[in-house]
Amino acid sequence: MSDQDCFSVADLSVTINNSNCYIVNDISLKISPRKVIGIVGESGCGKTTVAMALLGYSRPGTKIVSGKITLHGTNILELDAVALQKMRGSVISFVPQNPSGSLSPGMPVGQQLREMVEVHQPDSETDAVVKVAWESAQLPYIENILRKFPHQLSGGQQQRVTIAMALICKPSVIVMDEPTTGLDVLTQARLLNTISMLRDSIDVSIVYVSHDLAVVRHIVDSVAVMYGGNIIETGSVDEIYKDPTHPYTRRLLEAVPRVKNERSYLRGIDGNSVGPFMRPSGCQFAPRCDYRVPDCEIKIPPIQSFGESLKMVRCFKAAEVTKIPFGRQQNIANDRNDNLSDRTNVLEVNNLSAGYYGRRKSLVGIRPIDIVLHDISFDIKSGTCLAVVGESGSGKSTLGRCVAGLHFWNQGIVNLQSKPLSQGSKDRSIDQLRGVQLIFQDADSSLNPSMTVEKIIGRPIRQFFDLAPSEVSLRIAELVKRVKLPVDVINRYPRELSGGERQRVAIARALATKPDLLICDEITSALDVAVQASILELLNELRRDQSLAIMFISHDLAVVHSVSDEVLVLQKGSIVEIGPTANLFSNPKTNYTKELISAAHDLLPTDYPVF
Repeated sequence: MSDQDCFSVADLSVTINNSNCYIVNDISLKISPRKVIGIVGESGCGKTTVAMALLGYSRPGTKIVSGKITLHGTNILELDAVALQKMRGSVISFVPQNPSGSLSPGMPVGQQLREMVEVHQPDSETDAVVKVAWESAQLPYIENILRKFPHQLSGGQQQRVTIAMALICKPSVIVMDEPTTGLDVLTQARLLNTISMLRDSIDVSIVYVSHDLAVVRHIVDSVAVMYGGNIIETGSVDEIYKDPTHPYTRRLLEAVPRVKNERSYLRGIDGNSVGPFMRPSGCQFAPRCDYRVPDCEIKIPPIQSFGESLKMVRCFKAAEVTKIPFGRQQNIANDRNDNLSDRTNVLEVNNLSAGYYGRRKSLVGIRPIDIVLHDISFDIKSGTCLAVVGESGSGKSTLGRCVAGLHFWNQGIVNLQSKPLSQGSKDRSIDQLRGVQLIFQDADSSLNPSMTVEKIIGRPIRQFFDLAPSEVSLRIAELVKRVKLPVDVINRYPRELSGGERQRVAIARALATKPDLLICDEITSALDVAVQASILELLNELRRDQSLAIMFISHDLAVVHSVSDEVLVLQKGSIVEIGPTANLFSNPKTNYTKELISAAHDLLPTDYPVF
């Protein structure tokens, strides 16, 4: 295959306007038709910046300062604005992470697809083109669905619409930026199946950007690992996953939780990824690397071929690192609480039913019009973690909100430390409010942007405890240290923190009340694997050291497998299975649980050993 047929990127660099501060630097890639390349790395490494640059676009405040992006012999970066506009969508297209934010909320989805055809292929038969793209995205061609607005579709359907929009002009390259983030395991599996079918059935190259290494493992042909704005390792998917060479790639893979293997230690990476203004003069990973040498702190290692396959690696110590066995240690036998009978119940839920309420035009007044939880019963013991899993819409978050006092239930009893909890938080005693704390999925919206970390964590301390100012300050410092944040973070605002740091602040705020029960609602779903591993390490420490009871709501079965003692499976608001984690994953009793586990993407058993 000639280079003319490939989509190639050479020496691409993007900077912040009017500065020498690089967001990404010296990016080079090559993708053949019908091949998929994955770009992986931590948040802030430059993945999305590269993805946008592939379409000749740079976000406001940034600019593409050098490089060459070649498709069909044309350098995209040399095109004028009019030619670039014609190329986007017709020759190279984009599938965004958040479909609800990219689809027009005031226009039916069918009309949005027809608009794409009218702009790029005005002489074609519009409905016929829309039908082909719609069915290629595995959507049923029903006029009723085409007439729906985006908010009337599920998350998976919305993402399929964006894929149909990307396919509609039969482009040569599709760039996908985190297309499955936030989707439940079954919806994700269906969408990934759609992407795999596209790869096999049409002559298109796909650039797949993701922080989910388990998903990437099963859908790409080659992988580029990014850190600190640089590509630090590239190779075939088997080379990267079975025999990683760069120390960062190794640590990244060690942080991936497993579904189908025995549970093993998750290792986070100490420290934080480096932003554009904080990057060292030498190797970007040197401050966090176990193998660094003096040269690493002085100059950036050149990218060089390595091994028989000529895999590309940017590391001075590549030859030495690859000789070190790759794998991670299995957990000690008593790390999981297999025998729970000797522990006391912190939370007891009996026959709980709840729904959403509305006013009917009848004499009955206000009553539930949509029951979403049916006869739910379970308990959580001290020092243990109960995971609640299921598809989107199964009632997981509603259950957590009921326990937290944010959603009324119409039947059932909820006890905390053997005492009944009032339904609404405003009717609960100070001790009940203190005893149950909820950590939300999105730390961005749950932390007050106008308050410093000191005020965010200090507020519940001042509210629930009568302490002197010096004691409050000491308690804040202890909590910051407990969640493994640097001391100077207390004077910063949420916008000045990374996603992982913000989530740690949310955990510290929840711990400030010394709760009996911590409810974690999808708190790792938007985090990359290294930060996720660090958060899970922290939760395991809290559970073990402080006998904290945890309700962990998640759609990620690999995460659930690594953190929970028991699992409760919800389907359409009802419990279909509940039991110890090890038993449920190794021998699920119901077809629905089997379907969930089989749909979960996992690394292959041979990717790295557990010893």
